[in-house]
Amino acid sequence: MWSARRQAAVLSAFGLVTGLAALFGPAERWSGVDIGATGSALFGLTLVALVVFFARQPAGVFPDDASVAEQRAWIGLLFIGLILLSFVRFMYTVSDQPEAPRTIDSLYALHFMRHLFALVVGWELIAHLIGRHAGAIQLDERDLRLRHSADRAGDWVLKVIIVVCVVALALLPAPLLAWWLAPVILANLLIGLLIARSLVEHVVLTLAYFAARR
Repeated sequence: MWSARRQAAVLSAFGLVTGLAALFGPAERWSGVDIGATGSALFGLTLVALVVFFARQPAGVFPDDASVAEQRAWIGLLFIGLILLSFVRFMYTVSDQPEAPRTIDSLYALHFMRHLFALVVGWELIAHLIGRHAGAIQLDERDLRLRHSADRAGDWVLKVIIVVCVVALALLPAPLLAWWLAPVILANLLIGLLIARSLVEHVVLTLAYFAARR
């Protein structure tokens, strides 16, 4: 009988693989199988399975002394990574359009929005289930200190990216920037900037928890 930790690891790995298949599956069929559609269906089922798994047996997935904040940090890292990959795939698809979209409807973002909605709902449900049996105290002094360090790292990365963008705006020719500066595209890039910041925060936070255990 597999332990709860191994079951959660297998489900998470399968969700990652099926999520990548849904996002980056080839347009043509392989042996009659639509990889993208199949991956998307399996990813949805895996997400439901993860929520059910954490609802039935949240104990044993993480070390006994792991705080709720630490558990949520690892779960958040998985989901924010998938969200960023989904966003990158979406922007890559949009960049194939010969002209910059002028309206939200012309973005053809329905698939991305469905994927994003599923990820956010799954993330929130699992985070809620993790803290359901934790009692009143879910953050201690160490958690707050590590959270503050992760926030500072995210702020620094955000500042660096903004400086790079300013330099690019000053040095690159206007025709090269015209497509990316279209209002609809620029709005999506700002969303991507926030996703990237959140990813950095979760990476720093989980690494800090990992280092504290060594």
